Amino acid sequence: QKKVKFEWGDKQEAAFQLLKQKLCSAQIFALPEGCEDFIVYCDASNKGLGAVLMQREKVILYASRQLKIHEKNYMTHDLELGAVVFALKIWRRVRALVMTIGLDLPRKILNAQTEARRPENIKEEDVRGMLVENSRDPEKVRKE
Repeated sequence: QKKVKFEWGDKQEAAFQLLKQKLCSAQIFALPEGCEDFIVYCDASNKGLGAVLMQREKVILYASRQLKIHEKNYMTHDLELGAVVFALKIWRRVRALVMTIGLDLPRKILNAQTEARRPENIKEEDVRGMLVENSRDPEKVRKE
């Protein structure tokens, strides 16, 4: 929140250090076993790209980086694909990939679809042309 002063005290520092310790502890990280069943989870935000390499539901490695200056102008889908590229460049031998998306992306997609479906954004000739092209009986579509 913009108008709320950000406070970082002893309590926040202790929680942050505990989180760092837990994320890097042996209980969370695992050594890879063989060369199968690797999965990469990746995501992007307006701040950076991140990825997790997992095997059999255990974390093997984390990777992240800040966005470069020019990447801050990218659209959401470009950032998401950038996260995929970032992850696969690091872990080239991984065969499976699971892509996660931010919570607001489905809302953005729905809004774009809703906007595209508004009557003022749909031209009759475009719709008729699509129907004719995709119909088995174009003459029937033209008559209706």
